[in-house]
Amino acid sequence: MTEKVAWIIGGGSGIGAAVARMLADRGWTVAVSGRRVEKLAEVADGKRIHAFPLDVTDTEAVDAAVAEVIARLGRIDLFVFGAAAWQERKVSDYAIEPFSAVVDANFLGFVRFLDPIIAQMRRQGGGQIAGIASVAGYFGLPRSAAYSSTKAAMIALLQTMRTELAGSGIKVRMIAPGFVKSELTARNDFPMPFLMETEDGARRIVDGLLGSDRFEIAFPRRLVWPMKLLRMMPYPVFFWVMGRLPKPKD
Repeated sequence: MTEKVAWIIGGGSGIGAAVARMLADRGWTVAVSGRRVEKLAEVADGKRIHAFPLDVTDTEAVDAAVAEVIARLGRIDLFVFGAAAWQERKVSDYAIEPFSAVVDANFLGFVRFLDPIIAQMRRQGGGQIAGIASVAGYFGLPRSAAYSSTKAAMIALLQTMRTELAGSGIKVRMIAPGFVKSELTARNDFPMPFLMETEDGARRIVDGLLGSDRFEIAFPRRLVWPMKLLRMMPYPVFFWVMGRLPKPKD
């Protein structure tokens, strides 16, 4: 059998790094990418895990990285986009520059990979494309306008891709974690219900990607289902509930 190759964007730290290590432990060859070279070096071992530094907001760099990964590792069986930018903003602050920076990294960063990754997977006869969205993409959350918007957009895009690529041999997956310990969540100054350990979150992702064909890999259920229920409520009820959530600090 041809050895399986995975590429994790955002694989230098947090849940991306944990996913990379778990896949390597299961016999996969793994490429990890991100902007911070020193973080990638901590994950890469030169044997199973290989570092490809990359800024996902640079279209030419993305095209070059796709070509380099294919040239060095031969194929891409699993592509996981987990890059995430989050900037703390005050309530009702929609300044364009910081907002667009989050959109460029979290959403357009993913889009930049799609054509070359899909083309490669068609050539090799199939593969998996997974985007790490968030339960924050189920609906708009206060002080997370940019972040929630990008995650909602990713969910919608992945839904479209799942339909459009059906029958092509390319499986599209949507990953929606709750709160998982990471550098991003460490900066939060609000309650994070059911906060999970990084390894636990990564294990659920890997088990979902390798052990099922379902579209959505969302966890933990005790957070996911109440949020899905709230999303389905009539807007008067929805905004009444949202108005009674703990107010974020400014």
